[in-house]
Formats: sequence, structure tokens, C-alpha cells
Amino acid sequence: MNQSNVTGPIISQIEVNGASLSYARQGQGPPVLFLHGAVADYRMWDQHRAAIADRYTAISYTQRYFGPSPWADDWPPFGVNTHAADLIELIPKLAVGAVHLVAWSYAGHIALEVALKQPALLRSVFIYEPGAPTFVTDPVALETFGADATLMFGPVFEAVHGQGDIIEGVRRLIDGSGRREGYFEGQTQAQQDGQLENAKTMPLQLSQSPPPLISCEQLGILTLPVCIAYGELTRPLFKVVSQAAAQCIPNCRLKVIDGVNHMWPIEDPLKFTAEVTDFLQGS
Repeated sequence: MNQSNVTGPIISQIEVNGASLSYARQGQGPPVLFLHGAVADYRMWDQHRAAIADRYTAISYTQRYFGPSPWADDWPPFGVNTHAADLIELIPKLAVGAVHLVAWSYAGHIALEVALKQPALLRSVFIYEPGAPTFVTDPVALETFGADATLMFGPVFEAVHGQGDIIEGVRRLIDGSGRREGYFEGQTQAQQDGQLENAKTMPLQLSQSPPPLISCEQLGILTLPVCIAYGELTRPLFKVVSQAAAQCIPNCRLKVIDGVNHMWPIEDPLKFTAEVTDFLQGS
């Protein structure tokens, strides 16, 4: 990969449904749009954009409520419906045509909602470990999801709503996602800083509007190229949702990544983007 002629990102603001959202764009070629998950913003994709900017127009943006910008009192409620509506409004305004969409975790349900509502906006969809189980129908899988979700999010709710400590809530969320105590502190300082700068969203995320009730039957109508990936060492809840999504979507590519967990996209940006581009080249 030759990046000698790749310039740095252009950081801009874009008006979307009454909100001014920050986004970064760099490179040339088919457009790839990266969609962040919880306690993050467009900066979490900085290394990923740079890794593919010699072949693609790489774009990431900060979703409403995230990032350092202030909130407006009249904004719609935090949740997948709001963020999906924003994405549907955003893509045409980028003036790059239909995009390859890459989503992680919370953003996975957003990606699926947009794929169902406005498939013409997308060329393909790559989702790493979606988190909302609305299309999981197997009772055993649902029980597994519920038990593990309680284990992971119980301590987070207790910190945020019980103690009023959003910083501790972020630590517990990241430790739970990485499946070990101390995972948060083991990250780079830049990763920790980015997550803590988004700690203010924790109460909103824990009381968000219910996600759209996407069913397995609805996913069955998708004709876009879709890849669902999850880590071999990830939590049961993410594995359950990933497997169910792949089973529901026709011709879906399911990829299990050896030796990694939910935090893989930021643990190893180069290998993550290599997996994405491998899918794009074959879709």
C-alpha cells in the first residue's frame, strides 16, 4: 500500500436535520463511510481512513450528540431512529454517490435500518458485531443474549444511574467490551481521551429510545452485498446478534476473526481495514 501521495484529511462541518456535524474526508476513489459506535466520534476512524485513502474516498463523521459540540434542546431523542434519519440525510449531502458503509457495534443497527429504508444510498454494508437483538428469534440465543447483557451492562447502569459517575461508566463499558478488568487503562492515551470526551453521552445511551424492531423477515429482503463479522473471543451477546443477522440476510458473508474481541476495530486498525477492503473488492 503506497500512501506517499495521500494527503491528510479535510475536516468540515455539515448541516444535517438541524444539527451541525463534524466529518473528515480524505483520499480518492469509491466512497467508504465509517460509522462509529458508543463513546466515540469521527476521530476513532483516523487510522482506518488513512490506511485506505490511496484507493478510496474515506469519510467518517461524528453522529448527533457525540463529540465536543453542544447539544440543542429541541433535538430529537437519542437513538437508532434519530441517527439513521441523520445518515439518510447526510449521504446525499456528501455528494459522493452511494457509499460502502462500515459500522461497528451500536452503529450496526443504524446501518441495517438505512439499508432497509434507503438501499439506493448504499453500495455495500460491512458490520462488525451489531448489538441490537430485534431479529434474534431462537429462544436459547435470546436467553444467552439476555444473561450476558445483564453481566456486561449491569455494572455500567449502576455506575451511571446509581452513582452518577459517567467516567466510571465509560471504564466499565470499555472493560466489559474488552472482556477484562483494566482494559480501559490498557489502551493508548488517545483512545482513552476520545472515550472520556464522549462520556457525557452515557446517560443518553443508557436511556435511549428503543431501536427499530427490525425482524429477520425484513432482513431477508436485502439484496445489497453485506458482510457481518465478529471476533472469536467476543462476548456471547455480540456473537448471538452477529450470527442471527448473517442467517437472516440472503447471501451474507459471515466472517469470524480469530483471536479478537469486540474492541478489535481500534486494537488493530490496519487488519480491520484490510478485512473491510477484502470484502469491498469481492462485493
